[in-house]
Amino acid sequence: MAPFHLVASSDDFLLEEQLRETTRAASESFGGVEPEVLPPEITPEDLATALCSPSLFTPQRVLVVPEASGWFAAPLKRGAKKASRAEQVDTAPIEHVLDEGLSEDVALIVGACCPGKPRGALVTAADTTGTFRWLAAPEAPKPWENVEFSREQEEVLRGILARVAGDVRFTAGATRLLFHRLGYAPRLLSQEVRKLAAAKVGDAVDEDLVRALCFPKERSLEAVRDAVFAKRPAPILDLLVASENGLQVRDWRGQPVPKENLAFMIASQVGGLFQQMLYLRRLAVRIGMEGELAPERVGRNKWYPYHFKNGFGPALVKALESDAPSPIVSVSLPSPVLISSAIRPSPIEIASSPSLLSML
Repeated sequence: MAPFHLVASSDDFLLEEQLRETTRAASESFGGVEPEVLPPEITPEDLATALCSPSLFTPQRVLVVPEASGWFAAPLKRGAKKASRAEQVDTAPIEHVLDEGLSEDVALIVGACCPGKPRGALVTAADTTGTFRWLAAPEAPKPWENVEFSREQEEVLRGILARVAGDVRFTAGATRLLFHRLGYAPRLLSQEVRKLAAAKVGDAVDEDLVRALCFPKERSLEAVRDAVFAKRPAPILDLLVASENGLQVRDWRGQPVPKENLAFMIASQVGGLFQQMLYLRRLAVRIGMEGELAPERVGRNKWYPYHFKNGFGPALVKALESDAPSPIVSVSLPSPVLISSAIRPSPIEIASSPSLLSML
């Protein structure tokens, strides 16, 4: 195992989890030696001294610095001032020790919680003589925006799901919805996965269970999407009335919505949903499958699992991927969750009632 490990993340929970795993692996490689967690105020000079000072009690050592973000340069946000030389931490003592090479009986693990991917001499040293792991959490989207993940970010989220859920299986729809709602908040995602795994009924956690248990819908912007798909304006009006009467309305992430922003956020969310559904219909016409959205077809019993899931749905998703970017200005490709929600009749509607998309 490499002697130097640098772990950095924009999210404290991801950093904690990866540090725990890296420390465990390093400790096991030395026969289960107890790691030495160093205090947060340790300086590079003190760490360099510790690295060069063999222990009188244990020949093999795993030294862990859980948080050292101040030792690294990170991309600056727009308008931020660059740190002066006096404010920058001098990491030369550690760099010198790493250049000389660590003892075979010593493993060094350093963590850093940074808003952006860190850079600098220590990052270069980790890439050259050890390992460097960067875990970026996606930024929280606006309520009317799709949640988009890079491949690396999705791998990290799937790792959390697998680690917390254990043997409990989550359906593809449940996984997509969880990531859509909580992919930007890994710690909260972990908590909700644990709750859902404990509440599982049947073979797997499905999308309906996620909708039922993850965040209450009362006075939440989550009700806006359901109201649009069910063609029921009352829940939207209830939100506006509640806000006017001083009651707290929350967004779909569970955060409070300022009263002065509520109307704009609702209008943006509704407008975005209509634009995306119109795009879906136009795309279905283009690929010759407009008949799949006919009211009399959509309203059939079990239309979604029998006709959409394994037929029309995959064809539409394939067309969406090849059509990127969307021809509608300022609108990204609809997510699979949005597609299935827009096409599948709402539970509020009777079986023969068409979905909103079929009426566009």
